[in-house]
Amino acid sequence: MVVTVRDVLGDALFSTASPCVEVAAGDLDESVRWVFTNEREDVASFLAGGELLVVEGRSLVADGREPRLGAYVKSLVKAGVAALVVELVEEVTDLPAGLMSAARDEGLTVIGLHRRIPFVDICQNVNTMIVRGQMRMQMQVDVMSTSLRAELAQTSDVRSIADVIARLFDESVAIFDMDGLEVARVGQHVGDDAGGNAVLALSDQIRPLGALEISQRNTTFDEPMRRRIGQIVSPVLALYLDGGARVGMVAHLVAGPADGVHVTSMEAREGHAMLEALGFAAASVYMPFGMRLKSVAGAMPAICAMIEAFESHEGYESVYLLEGDLLIGFFAAKDSGGDVVRFSGHCLKALDQASADDRIYTVHSHAALDTISLVDAFGALRTMLKLRGDSDGNDENPYGTLACTDATLLERMLDVERTDDAVRMVVTQTVGYELLHNSTLIDTLCACFDNLDNKTGACEQLGIQRQTLYNRLDKVTQIVGISSSDKMSWSMLLLGAKLVQSQRNRMPSATVALV
Repeated sequence: MVVTVRDVLGDALFSTASPCVEVAAGDLDESVRWVFTNEREDVASFLAGGELLVVEGRSLVADGREPRLGAYVKSLVKAGVAALVVELVEEVTDLPAGLMSAARDEGLTVIGLHRRIPFVDICQNVNTMIVRGQMRMQMQVDVMSTSLRAELAQTSDVRSIADVIARLFDESVAIFDMDGLEVARVGQHVGDDAGGNAVLALSDQIRPLGALEISQRNTTFDEPMRRRIGQIVSPVLALYLDGGARVGMVAHLVAGPADGVHVTSMEAREGHAMLEALGFAAASVYMPFGMRLKSVAGAMPAICAMIEAFESHEGYESVYLLEGDLLIGFFAAKDSGGDVVRFSGHCLKALDQASADDRIYTVHSHAALDTISLVDAFGALRTMLKLRGDSDGNDENPYGTLACTDATLLERMLDVERTDDAVRMVVTQTVGYELLHNSTLIDTLCACFDNLDNKTGACEQLGIQRQTLYNRLDKVTQIVGISSSDKMSWSMLLLGAKLVQSQRNRMPSATVALV
């Protein structure tokens, strides 16, 4: 049992303090991990997320704190508190206006207590409720685990595994392999939007096995339950779902760089060897993409239609793996004829077609002409899907949309600890290897950067005619597949070029390296 803010409000002891939701900016169904009381202004540094923070109203206006209440609220939201509880008795009976305004703007739920009750009683009572709920949940998981293991020991194929799960939980079940193909289904309700489904990632610790989707018409599968089911079912399914060496190589590629930021020279060599083993020659061009699926059963028809439409073009292929609710891979053309723009256009048209389904959140990178850019892009895709792909953690539901990794490039850059690593990451994902070594085009892009993309100013800085500038920019577009009409991606490209030029100016005799 998960204790929520709403549960706390309905608790008998808590109700004696006459609680009132003063600001309902957050979610009352937010889970409460612990109840904590501390009136320090820097309390956020002691929080881990999910706390119900209880303070006295007088502490918010003591020692001239009122002008800093906005920063205080921001720090609590950043720390991930479930809600702020303020005792409003005697001297301070109303929330300070600055705190209310900031709470509404930042999305913090604030509860006022209009009768006095010892904070220690609140903490003890609610925390006891949380611990008891966790114990009951653990007992349920343990009982389920024992029953599931015993039943699975008698199975002989994928269908019988699905039968066991469906019977044990009285739910509909579908199992998908790593290629997204449905290999077993029991019941009619998998893929229904009503109530939502639980999608579990299956893995044998070396490579993904696919996904298990279970309806939630009778049972709600929380995260601990999902994790335990996945741990129990995966080793059994691994006996029947084996994609062989191909799946292993694809899984290695789409995992992205080990640090999630930028490939090492060893990773680049391994990735190149795997691409060759998969049949992609040095002239291949790739478009990395990732999708988060609200329902695998519901989304796969749209994805299959997308793949079929894309591969109808001669020489075009797709490679991808299903990892639970995440599908990640790339489009490829073994011989694009040098027309990266045309290839990119077909890729984006296919992705846009799939993202129209409101069960799919799609993210793409730019066309990659080398292994380094391709593998780095998977790190960017995974980061963005993690940041924006969980609708429960964001105000906006991203499903049914198509986004580019450029949208979070600066955020990811700021998260990289070493400046050199951050610069290499940006250069790889914007400029790429081929453009990096063309000094004329890099200088042209930098002139556009210096003149706020004003073509007249860029021509004057470079000492060239306007048509020459346009010819160079067309060449850039042919190389990287980015047009100046794509404002966000073009701006990131100009930034990447400027970083390359700045590095060269600092080290004139050195060549800027991607790895």
